[in-house]
Formats: sequence, C-alpha cells, structure tokens
Amino acid sequence: KQWYQRRVRADMLMTVFRVCASDSRTSIEYTKRWGLMPIINLLFKCYFKTNKLHLCKPLIIAIETNAANKDIKDLFSIADRVTYNYFVGMKHMFENEFKGADKCLSFAFENCLKSCITNKRKILICLIPVKMTLGYMPKVSILKKYNLCEFENVVEAVKRGDIRLLNESIQKHAGFFIRAGIYLI
Repeated sequence: KQWYQRRVRADMLMTVFRVCASDSRTSIEYTKRWGLMPIINLLFKCYFKTNKLHLCKPLIIAIETNAANKDIKDLFSIADRVTYNYFVGMKHMFENEFKGADKCLSFAFENCLKSCITNKRKILICLIPVKMTLGYMPKVSILKKYNLCEFENVVEAVKRGDIRLLNESIQKHAGFFIRAGIYLI
C-alpha cells in the first residue's frame, strides 16, 4: 500500500513537473520553471525511496541540458540546489561515476548550512566513500565532529593497507553501511 501511495504521489508530481518544464516562452520573472527544482527534488525523494533511480535521468536532463532551464539553474535557492546536488551525487555514486558524485556531493556539503548537522552528516556518509575511492582520506576530526566513528577503522585500514582490519571494520558496522546504501561501494 505504501509503495502504491508513493507511486501515485510521484505521478501527480510528474504532472506538475511537465507543466513547469513546458513553460519556456514566459519571461523569467513569471515563468513556471521556478517550480522545477523543488518538484524535481520531491520526485528524487520518491524515486530513491521506491528504488526507481532510472526515472531520475530525465529530470537531471531537464535541468542540466535544457537551455531555458540552464539560465535559471543558478538562480534557485541554495537549499534547493543543495538538495538537488545531494540526490544527483547519490545517483552518480550508485552508477560508479565517482568524479561526478564527488563534485555534486562536495557542493552539497560545502553549501549546506553549518547549523544543519544532520544533513551535513547524511551528505558525508555518501561523500566519504566517494572521496576514499578517489584516493582522499577524511581527517579523524571530521569523523568525530559528525559522529561517523563507523569510518574510523575503515580509513585507518585503507591507509595502512591492512585487509584484515578493513574486513573486520566493514563486518562490525555492516548494518550501518547497508542502511546507508554504501555497503558495496
């Protein structure tokens, strides 16, 4: 039942998205395209919860490649852009496009309000494995600041090249990594 409700919600949002996206002739002050990024962020949330990531691609294309929307992309609120980059970064991460994931997740982390500790922590949970895959290790101070002790031994094992410690650390915190969706990364 919950899956069905999410599907209906996504269909309704997609209808609104189409209305906003098709408004390309109105002046920038009055265009419905201002609703695109908030609607896309809600659609991302629905698609990630229902594991329908393939449906995100047209939404990204609508923002990234449509010339009319590219003009206003940087004019959306920073909160909308942080959320958008978080979801796009996660999509890149799940598709093993780590440089794209790094760019988007780094933008989201750097521009997320300092007071939003929970959101910054969520972003870091994805950003840390991406950075590690690219060869950058997080500082212990960052891990402690955002209560990400699950990564401490993983980082230490990678730095030392200690496979046994790496396996033990991953097994010890497997539940956390699985819930976060980063176990296989």
